[in-house]
Amino acid sequence: MKFAHDFKQNLASQDFPPHWIERAIPYSQLKKCLKKIQRELQDLGLDQETLRALLSAEETAPVALQYKLRESGSRFVRPKLTVNVHLRDGVAVDASLTPTSRGFLEKLACEILDGHERESLGHIQASRQDDTVPKENPSTGFIDGDVGNYETIEVPLVFDAEFFDMLQNDVNELDALQAEEQKQLTNEITELSKEVSAVSRPSRFSKSDLARWREIFELYLDSNVFFATQECDHGARNSQRALKQLQWFQNEVEKRNLARNFKISQSRQAFARFLRLNASLLKNLQFQELNKLAVSKILKSE
Repeated sequence: MKFAHDFKQNLASQDFPPHWIERAIPYSQLKKCLKKIQRELQDLGLDQETLRALLSAEETAPVALQYKLRESGSRFVRPKLTVNVHLRDGVAVDASLTPTSRGFLEKLACEILDGHERESLGHIQASRQDDTVPKENPSTGFIDGDVGNYETIEVPLVFDAEFFDMLQNDVNELDALQAEEQKQLTNEITELSKEVSAVSRPSRFSKSDLARWREIFELYLDSNVFFATQECDHGARNSQRALKQLQWFQNEVEKRNLARNFKISQSRQAFARFLRLNASLLKNLQFQELNKLAVSKILKSE
């Protein structure tokens, strides 16, 4: 629960806009849903130990689980847990099963024998010589040659589907929010470019801040605030590194008195807008990282 507390505290303390916080990942709700999934699996007889053992089994093993988030070729998330089990007379053919695993499989065997949600993978009848006496295999307790049935059954996971539906909707909400913010920032950049063009336009008879703006943008490119392009250091920055680079840029502008020495008052206003724009980009990056971390923590939960 420590991360849930930290996540909530970070959302409240980092001055994110209220409409961002409303669309943040509902970490606590998702954790509660995960606990429901655990109870659902335990009710089926699938504790962690049993799940690990059956999920790691080969497909040709007497008992094997398969878990898929979506059907092949589909972009929609639909969790599906299926069990492939080798049955003989309604009993799983595996002498090494734990009591918990065997209890789970006995439930499945009852469903199969009752004809509920069954998909037969075939029945293989062993061929025997008329004059051969069947012998019992001491390792399995079954008669050699009596191969039995391979059955597959889908295990309904109500809360698993609920969890991924909730998570998918939350991620979609975040994507929509990012699209809205990107559109707004694009408009801000367009307006800023008009302001800078107006105050840096060269003229023989009026003041111009062209040289200062040129130096400011050269410094900004050198600072690589959000993205680096050097051979030894390239790629997108995380929020901590972006903050450090942005601070370096602002300090350099201050040291060189570039903003103070503007000749046109509108240049100071445009520069202030430029800094606010970068602050918004940084805040957006911090919000994205926080939510990505929350999703990562959720998906790694056991």
